[in-house]
Amino acid sequence: MQECKIELMMQGHEIWLENSKKDDANVELALVYGHNMRQDGIADIKRLKAFNYNPDGSKSDMNLIPGDKHYILRFAADKSGSHVVIADMESSILCKTPDGNKRGPRSQFKDVTYAGAFHQMAKLICPAESDSEYKGQVMHGILEIVPGRSWFSVGSDAEMQVFYEGSPLASADIKAVSKKEGKEMALVKTDSLG
Repeated sequence: MQECKIELMMQGHEIWLENSKKDDANVELALVYGHNMRQDGIADIKRLKAFNYNPDGSKSDMNLIPGDKHYILRFAADKSGSHVVIADMESSILCKTPDGNKRGPRSQFKDVTYAGAFHQMAKLICPAESDSEYKGQVMHGILEIVPGRSWFSVGSDAEMQVFYEGSPLASADIKAVSKKEGKEMALVKTDSLG
């Protein structure tokens, strides 16, 4: 059964956040939809919500502005410190049948060989000028990756911790996908501390 779940997720689509524009006072991000960081569509806006966790700990809802190939999110970077922007795609039930994958509960379809729910979340940290102000913590999700720093340089080591329902998740496979290559570039397993 585990192999089937992994296979279905690999065939699916993901959301992610990218920097779009930044000036002294404003930040613009793009919410993108595709597979292996290759855009090939636009997500259903009715299933999406976005939030900005401000440096002072307050949370602001964000508007999703439709663009040509993605959604745009804007906020004023008027508070000192790192902003954490999170986009949430509501849960969806996927059933595998002999006729292909279908969305909806098992009771709607015949000959279901697999049924599972998935929930997607994308997170982008917009760092302050000084990285020393960043305090990594679980912000929003059921399953969340918390980096030790707000940014990493290409080629440097990156340490992150994975949490499930607020507790460190041990022995989880974590895959890193390269946007440039459009494929998985690394696979690591979390230790006992997630």
